[in-house]
Amino acid sequence: MMLTGSCWNGFHPVDMVALFSVPVVLAIVFSLSPSTRQSLVFEYTDPSLVTAFTAPFVHLSVGHLAVNVLGYAVVVAAAYLLSVASGRRQRFFVAFVTFVFVLPVLLSYLNLAVVRPTAGLGFSGIVMAFVGYLPLALADYLEERVDVGPSETLAPMFFFLSIALVAGLSVQSVQQERATVLLGTSGIVVASMLSASLYWLSVPDRATEILAKVKTATRMPGHIELFSAASVVFVTFFFVAFPPDPAGSATIVNVYVHLLGYALGFITTYTTIVVGSRLPGPGTVV
Repeated sequence: MMLTGSCWNGFHPVDMVALFSVPVVLAIVFSLSPSTRQSLVFEYTDPSLVTAFTAPFVHLSVGHLAVNVLGYAVVVAAAYLLSVASGRRQRFFVAFVTFVFVLPVLLSYLNLAVVRPTAGLGFSGIVMAFVGYLPLALADYLEERVDVGPSETLAPMFFFLSIALVAGLSVQSVQQERATVLLGTSGIVVASMLSASLYWLSVPDRATEILAKVKTATRMPGHIELFSAASVVFVTFFFVAFPPDPAGSATIVNVYVHLLGYALGFITTYTTIVVGSRLPGPGTVV
């Protein structure tokens, strides 16, 4: 049912402390001496549990730190505002704690799938996990504010569409004459589009009904603007995270960890919600 009250009834000023704590920690770690920061980096040839957790918080250059802090600020702001407006503030903070305290270790060790004499560092994988939360946040917003849903159907549709986009962007960094890569990428794009289509077909409302509901929502100040801005952030971020030439700068962009972070951010959140909604007994799924 479309909500008629204020979008910000669930806003808590104390939330800002939690959200701003991450950039503060990143800045504190960056203020350490270069040798200390280097010791906190996750070495793929000499991994440890401690550095697996600390590595995402380490940056060796101002530029790398600035890009990740800016990305975090934009994506987390969109995810938080959508969640509050949808009445899903608690869900957002469950995801927030999971991404910040659990995913660093998981992402670091998953990087060992391809052993190479280098090291992993930087917060971009965690930022991509928050991007992975956006399909669900956007779907929740549509369900609660525009009465288009259910979000459990829309969210995976958004996710599969984005995977098709990621596949198309990622292949740019591969030599174009490799027919096998192009064929495999085409298969991923087609499979993702088909999966998204299946979810779209299962949406109860038809296109004309959805358009009518969206038109009604445009008359409610702030509603369509927030959704549009968050959607732009969601789509634009893939062009930043999956550049045509990942090795074009002094620091190689780890597109592998970006994809891992994005996929895990969506899968962990979506799976928890779907499983929780099917558990017997009273209670509210966050």
